[in-house]
Amino acid sequence: MAEPEVALVFTPEPWVEELHRHLTDHGGALVRQVVVDPGVALEEHYDVLVASHRWPALTHAFVGDVHARGRAVLGVHDREEPAARAHLEALGVDDTIASDAGPAEFVAALGALRAARAGGRAPEPARPDPGRGRAGRVVVVGGPPGSGRTELAVHLAAAAGGVLVDADDVAPSVAQRLGLPVEPNLRTAIEAAEHGRGTVGECVARPRRGRPHVLAGLPNPGAWSQVRPGEVLRVVEALAAVYHDVVVDVAGSLDGSDAATTARGRHGLARALVLEADALVGVCAATPVGVTRLLSWAVDAVALAPAGPLVVAVNRAPRERFRRGELFEEITRSLPAAEVVFVPDDPRVAAAAWDGTLVGKGPFARAVSSLAHVLADLPGRAAAAPEPVAAAALEEVG
Repeated sequence: MAEPEVALVFTPEPWVEELHRHLTDHGGALVRQVVVDPGVALEEHYDVLVASHRWPALTHAFVGDVHARGRAVLGVHDREEPAARAHLEALGVDDTIASDAGPAEFVAALGALRAARAGGRAPEPARPDPGRGRAGRVVVVGGPPGSGRTELAVHLAAAAGGVLVDADDVAPSVAQRLGLPVEPNLRTAIEAAEHGRGTVGECVARPRRGRPHVLAGLPNPGAWSQVRPGEVLRVVEALAAVYHDVVVDVAGSLDGSDAATTARGRHGLARALVLEADALVGVCAATPVGVTRLLSWAVDAVALAPAGPLVVAVNRAPRERFRRGELFEEITRSLPAAEVVFVPDDPRVAAAAWDGTLVGKGPFARAVSSLAHVLADLPGRAAAAPEPVAAAALEEVG
């Protein structure tokens, strides 16, 4: 039988270097990766992850992510810390071993875990179907930069009476738009979900009446690589257990072409959220260039989630029906849109942005309310994909 392939988590403990040196010099297992970033532990291919109980990233949720990829976890504990082994077992690791065990014991444990995995006693868990068993709906709002995506997401969450999650890890701006504090935020909610430091619900800002509940975005977008998609998805699932509608604002690109240069690619979070959404809203500017940019985003979105209903929101739409008709024909000819909603240009939007308030009654607010009703009437993504709509999308906005 071939040697087991392992990923060895680096921590400043003697056993890590000793085991690495032994496996390199004498064999028994092949070290595929020395892990520092937990994202690498999820992307690399191997049989067993070897990690100390002192590794901060080793949580119950992280072990679940490793198991979901068909890999085993060997937890290493210190005999002088009586609670260490129980901690590892509570996290759900497949086996434990003392840090002062000899190399032969490590090799035997690794071989046993690989054999159990290959023999079918540790099968790869089935990936859950998105949306199945979820109490609330997750609506992802995306689209190219400059389309007004975030403004629509804010008002859509308010119209739906739900919670807005700022998951834009490139330029998070919801807290600034609504004059909210930057803490608590998405990073705080991850700490709550992963480590039990408070609850996710405590991280949600609940502004005065008429505004949506908000989970603010990352306080430092430069730290995007320290946030794993699985962590954010668990936060969203926790919110979907409480709120009927969870509206998620994501970054304006779904391009995964840089995945080879980073652990998961620059836009891995946006891609993961699109993949798990119950419905997608693609926002575009009401110009030929705006539609072209939307098509580029939507092609990636549909490829990730072909069963997820897609609604297109044409922002700052012209009043002329013939121009709306041209935009409608181009969009529906190129995309499997379940509905196209025109959101007219409204000076109240700019005024509200200056004031840090929601847009008052008018054509913008009515169009977003219409968009919320369209989404409420759509079937879940587990059902058959809807057919493209007809001329109802050319409805006059008063």
